[in-house]
Amino acid sequence: MPSPFVPHAPSNHDHPKLHPHHLIVLAMPAHKSAQFVCHPNNRVDALPVELLSRIFTLGAGFNYLYEDSPFLLKPNQDYYPPPSSFQLLVSHVCQRWRTIALRTPTLWTTLHLGEPVHLARAATYLERCSTSSTYLLDILVDTVASEDHIEGVTLCREEIVEVFELIIPHVRHWRSFHLKIRDNQCKLQARHYLSTCGPAPLLETLQLYHFEDYGTSQNLYLATYRPPVVVFSNTVPRLRNVSLIGVNLPWLKSPYLMNLHKLELALHPDNIRPPYDSWGRMLRLSPQMQSLYLHYSGPRSESGGAGGDQQGSVPWPPGKEKIELEELVDLKLTDLEPDYLCEVAERLYLPSAKKMSWHLSWDLPNQDFSPFIDLLTRRDVVEESTGGGTQGFSVPTKVETGRQSKISISSLLSSDSDYTSQRQQESSAGLAECATDRATKTTAATATAPPRCDMRFDGPLPNLSRLETLVITALDCSPSSWQTLLRCLGGLQHLEADFRRMGMILWRVFAGTVEVDQGGAPRPPTTGSPYRVLLPRLQLLKVAGVSGTDLKREIQRRAAKSAAGPGLNFCVVRWAANLKGDDLVLDELVQRGQCKVGEGTSRNGLPAPSVKIETYYDEDEEELEEELEPEDSLDEDTSLNA
Repeated sequence: MPSPFVPHAPSNHDHPKLHPHHLIVLAMPAHKSAQFVCHPNNRVDALPVELLSRIFTLGAGFNYLYEDSPFLLKPNQDYYPPPSSFQLLVSHVCQRWRTIALRTPTLWTTLHLGEPVHLARAATYLERCSTSSTYLLDILVDTVASEDHIEGVTLCREEIVEVFELIIPHVRHWRSFHLKIRDNQCKLQARHYLSTCGPAPLLETLQLYHFEDYGTSQNLYLATYRPPVVVFSNTVPRLRNVSLIGVNLPWLKSPYLMNLHKLELALHPDNIRPPYDSWGRMLRLSPQMQSLYLHYSGPRSESGGAGGDQQGSVPWPPGKEKIELEELVDLKLTDLEPDYLCEVAERLYLPSAKKMSWHLSWDLPNQDFSPFIDLLTRRDVVEESTGGGTQGFSVPTKVETGRQSKISISSLLSSDSDYTSQRQQESSAGLAECATDRATKTTAATATAPPRCDMRFDGPLPNLSRLETLVITALDCSPSSWQTLLRCLGGLQHLEADFRRMGMILWRVFAGTVEVDQGGAPRPPTTGSPYRVLLPRLQLLKVAGVSGTDLKREIQRRAAKSAAGPGLNFCVVRWAANLKGDDLVLDELVQRGQCKVGEGTSRNGLPAPSVKIETYYDEDEEELEEELEPEDSLDEDTSLNA
């Protein structure tokens, strides 16, 4: 079929994945001087109204803001909405397209209010979408502190009233509502409107963010002494995603905190955290919860005083009384003290967890998280081949396989006498002996297979060996605890670690240049050690603080010794143009975009495989105050605390 455009327009071969917005690009001139002659039977604007409306709707959803998370606001981060929208673009192409776009209500349901000029735009959007009786609104309101307010540029005390007067009449059509408050007077207005607006029957996502610099203890008291208010008349039957950042609710008077899919609690002093009974009720009545994020928050401690809800702390149940979240796959923990973290985690049971993110304050002293790692890795073993029983924690002889295939014990344990002795001391019942030395690739076909074992962990993640993703931005722990954790993560496929905030001794343990003996002291790896490669199923590695030489050596080591399977195929390293010249080997890897793991060609005549190299760099990240000191010996202190 000839192109409808003269000169030639790109064909489907030029655009193998032709998205709706490409139709707009092809229909518009490349520059003012270009002359386009449209064949009568092939005009884009000859498409039926229904088809154009559908294309517009698909195009507007192409950059879906909620693809990664239902929550747009992040603690201690500013939110920057997209600079332009697809619906505005198509509504300015021609009169026919504009008419169709204005009569398509679903194009005008996203309201982002961060500047005074957004108020008039939001009013126009509401007028367009409210022509339908079934419109659903996604609303974000971003205000600033009074000292940062610029009249005509930002939203603060006066503008917040206008915002609520505009959106409250449509509360029955809210689908998601995100509110960021940085001023106490703005908070009072928000309390008033949300406590008197009535039900929000279609609301699915609620995110409330209030955090400000109080300056003095008196200002802090004035801002927090009032008890929290009931919002939406306690009628939000469709609520599934809740994020409370610096905001507390009347925990005992919020019955809608149930049937949640994603829960985020952040930046809560202990006295405004939910009492443990409210915490337990919220989780137990949300059996389909998929994601839990705690950032300096969680249940109120037993020793905490009365909060704004006038309820004091309640005793926590014994550690053996677990809160089971069978569907939870994503656990994120940020800035929680080790003892508190252990107390909270010990009472959770997350059998389906696939991803754990661990963001800790690297610059706080005495933050040893070895006890938490010990809690995660506490375990028992079941020998399937003999149907043997277990010792200690009672577990079934077969582990469910619905989410991921079983992992052989050979990828988790070793017959190394020092390590076995160490774990036997940690477990009062001991561990069943297993033959775990994995046969090499050349003898795998003839070697006798060791007894098959399934491992269950007596901690919050009973299927820890099935964890697929681990993200750690800072960690202070003993090398032996770190080594134990890595040996238990036999199914891990994706590791992100910032070794600038962890200590290079932990990298050396991961890279196999150091092992830890029974007493916890680092030592060179033993000859023929069965722990050839920790995390044998690792496919993606994202690191910071590792030299190009060390990274290249580890990539090649994994290629030479990894088990059969995809192996490591992707590395992401912290690098930017302003760092060029600091590490010439890393510069070369970045420039090539790959690291070859062999020379010449492979056995089947194909080019030698390589690991793809990409970069990342967070310009807003906090720089380390002190450079890591070089490690002159294997016995030095492994703490990264500055």
